[in-house]
Amino acid sequence: MLVIVWILLVLLLGLMGWLEYHNLQHPVIQPAKTLAPRAQLQLQHQVRQHVTDQAPRLKWLYYGMAACWWLGVISLLVSCYLVSAKLTLLIFPIRSVVTSIALMIVGIILLMIPVLVWPTQSYDYLIGHSTQDHHWQLADTATFEHYRRFQIWLVLALDVFILIGWISWAYRVSTVPMVTIEYLLMVVAIAVPVVALITLLAQLPYLHQNRYLIPVSGRFGTQHYHANQALMQQQPDLKSRLIIVNVVRIIGYALGLYALWLLYANILAPAFTVDTSIVYPAAAFAIIGLLIVLTAGGVWLPRFYDYLQLLDNKTLTFKLAGSDRFRRFRFHLYYFKLAFSILWIVIWALIIGYIYYFG
Repeated sequence: MLVIVWILLVLLLGLMGWLEYHNLQHPVIQPAKTLAPRAQLQLQHQVRQHVTDQAPRLKWLYYGMAACWWLGVISLLVSCYLVSAKLTLLIFPIRSVVTSIALMIVGIILLMIPVLVWPTQSYDYLIGHSTQDHHWQLADTATFEHYRRFQIWLVLALDVFILIGWISWAYRVSTVPMVTIEYLLMVVAIAVPVVALITLLAQLPYLHQNRYLIPVSGRFGTQHYHANQALMQQQPDLKSRLIIVNVVRIIGYALGLYALWLLYANILAPAFTVDTSIVYPAAAFAIIGLLIVLTAGGVWLPRFYDYLQLLDNKTLTFKLAGSDRFRRFRFHLYYFKLAFSILWIVIWALIIGYIYYFG
């Protein structure tokens, strides 16, 4: 078992090294001539200083991200101290174990926040504020997305490395290792929906900031309706596709609402007797509805944007944003849907678990 853990840790270290080297070879801040890795890091540091000096808002944001990183490191160090000092006691320290697990999870989350926030904000600023520095140039959006994706994978690999190391260490030093693992699973089960909810709410301002249908006139929230109407008027051959997509989405939403109504009508406010067995088909309807909505939205959205680019802009009540902004919108929409999916599945898993154990 110990050999397997060491192999996993070495593989994760190698993966992190390769991801960091790859990003250094394909940077967002591209120098005029090829630089050594150390010189490339110095150039990135100089550009970061330039951004924070020119934009006070980003300066405070950078300090906040640095604080998140250091708080994450401190949380992990305190968690490791509790493992080494408390788990070796003969009397199992429940409070110390739960605190250590919670600090470990909080530390992992805090390490993840800077890589999700800072690269996007600094890149958006650099796009809108051209520089006269001829020693470097800004990479295109595709290169930036590739860079950001590798940065996220790097931190995820670091988080997995920390998690595997913490579990193996706690299992080795604890006097009751299986109980420690049980508490770990319990805290993770609580943390997953909380993190998903925070992630979901965090995407809302970014989705609003990067919305691809910019209102020119008309009521707030009616841009998608006007876009569909314009497509049907100017592109009549797309009418059947629009109808099919909207009908499929309505079916998905209806299945989700029907699942909730089954719970209400059979468990919360039954007409005759409580029927707890209805929770299983209700959960199935909920998951099927979620898959239908996610699939329809994921397939239709890029085509919808391409079709909107063919419209005559003179009669529209909205303005279509550029492709870079649309790609940023899709990026944040992906994480919004991912967080909502996790939250939806966890909620139904908790409902099934509660019915199964407490009936």
